[in-house]
Amino acid sequence: MNTNEVAKEIGVSSKTIQRWVKQLNIPVARNELGHYEFHEDIVKLLKEVKHQMNEGVFLQEIKLPIYEETAHQLSPAVKTDISTQRIEALEEQVKNLIHQQTHVTHFEERLHDLERKLAKKADEGVSYQLLQHRREIEDLTTKLERLTATFKQSSQEKKEKEIAHPEIKKKRVLFPLFHSFR
Repeated sequence: MNTNEVAKEIGVSSKTIQRWVKQLNIPVARNELGHYEFHEDIVKLLKEVKHQMNEGVFLQEIKLPIYEETAHQLSPAVKTDISTQRIEALEEQVKNLIHQQTHVTHFEERLHDLERKLAKKADEGVSYQLLQHRREIEDLTTKLERLTATFKQSSQEKKEKEIAHPEIKKKRVLFPLFHSFR
């Protein structure tokens, strides 16, 4: 039975039933949604509470007779409370999640370590490549300087020949002219 059904049967409001259950610590099972589920023995207890209240006994002074079924519900060996079972299942899930989180954290740490090592290797590779390029540039610069020196030397020798033998050049220029008149 739910709270409203019990309240109608006893003749009080559902809030009164809830207050009695809480203040008198009556062991009432709950369903999967957390609502009270009243058994016949609990309904008998609540009728006894109403009877004592009608006789003028204060709520704090009410003596509850414990029926056999109620004692059975209070026994720690028997777990009929669905909420307790759900709480235990949720606690187990939380433990599993914490365990999984530990593994995830471990893998994240390993991943960060590998990323750091990879970045270090990449930096070393780039540094090596830069040094290789620098050597290649220096070699090319040396070759270019030699070629420039060779070219200057060759140009210089040609100028010196022209200065030393200017008539040879004139002959060559004039020779084709005379040759064309023939």
